Amino acid sequence: MRNLILLLTILISAPVPFWAQNQSECYNTVTFCPIGKRLGFTRNMQSFSGAFEQGDTSEVSIVVYKNMEYRISVCSPSHPELEGQLQFKIIEYVTKGTWVEKPKFKEEIYYDEDGMEQTRKVEDGVAKKRVYIKEPVVRYDNTEDQMSQDFIFQSNQTRKLNVKVYVPDDGGDEMSSGLSGSNYACIGLLIEHQPGIITGFSR
Repeated sequence: MRNLILLLTILISAPVPFWAQNQSECYNTVTFCPIGKRLGFTRNMQSFSGAFEQGDTSEVSIVVYKNMEYRISVCSPSHPELEGQLQFKIIEYVTKGTWVEKPKFKEEIYYDEDGMEQTRKVEDGVAKKRVYIKEPVVRYDNTEDQMSQDFIFQSNQTRKLNVKVYVPDDGGDEMSSGLSGSNYACIGLLIEHQPGIITGFSR
């Protein structure tokens, strides 16, 4: 009897493996991503989890702060075959000013065939207007970094960044998810942070 109670206690207290959870719920996938604790990083609450089909792309926004070091990684514990294949980019939308030229018009009086006075608009030079647009600037692309599944960086200013994640399409073949007929994968986007290095002299 004692052995039975001990066995039940071990089973109840043992961690539940990822595959045993409801595969239709990917909300906690990121908790199963490898963390950089040994490097001093702490999980950031801006992390994301979601369900992706092959060929899906998703873009999310995060805020990084000055003099903080960040580690961004992607993982799919439910689909280890995707390791090294998940693509992600870090994008910053930068506001840039540019001059736009538009034609100016004025009203001109003329007389029609019946001698009636009419008005019409005719071009009267060019008007210049300063407009500001946001252009995407790719700060990091893991396809140019040997498909690395994580990236560590330090921001020199507080800014808003977008992380774009893409799950590759393998020619239409369904991903093996452990559930018959299911062709999605649970993807985690892990954001971690720690104090960065402040350069220069200090007292």
